[in-house]
Amino acid sequence: MVPLINSEKEVSLDILQKLDSVSGSTIVSGNQIPNIATRYIRTNVSAANGSTIVLGGLITDNKMKNNTGIPILDRIPYLGALFRSTTNNKQRTELIILMRPEVTLTKLDLYRLRQKSEDRMHFGPELDQDDCPECPKTGGEKQLTLPPPDLPAAKDLR
Repeated sequence: MVPLINSEKEVSLDILQKLDSVSGSTIVSGNQIPNIATRYIRTNVSAANGSTIVLGGLITDNKMKNNTGIPILDRIPYLGALFRSTTNNKQRTELIILMRPEVTLTKLDLYRLRQKSEDRMHFGPELDQDDCPECPKTGGEKQLTLPPPDLPAAKDLR
């Protein structure tokens, strides 16, 4: 992924997503080696700061047929159907990729974004715990310490 950001914080992305899956196997010198099937999504996307990008289209359809039965009896013409069963399974999988680019120009923006994402990712204490040390406390909260502001370097002030 290669991001380009313009002056209005719009993000242009060149995205290459790769999906590998096992597609059978080959026997080499008595060893079973899996065959790997590779598929790609390649696209260019432009999005506003904070908007969500959705990529889809990597769809896999699998069909499986399984025959079970009593040996020899399941092969008798006409009567064999009484001694066997056939199951058909279909499975459809679609990979959907969600991305949300956020542009930060200062350390303060980055700090706020990091705090917001940490708050979103934290789910609270485990079921067997009464209190979570990472959970924000209700009431009597202290002020969070902010990072130092972005200051221009001395050479830029001349």
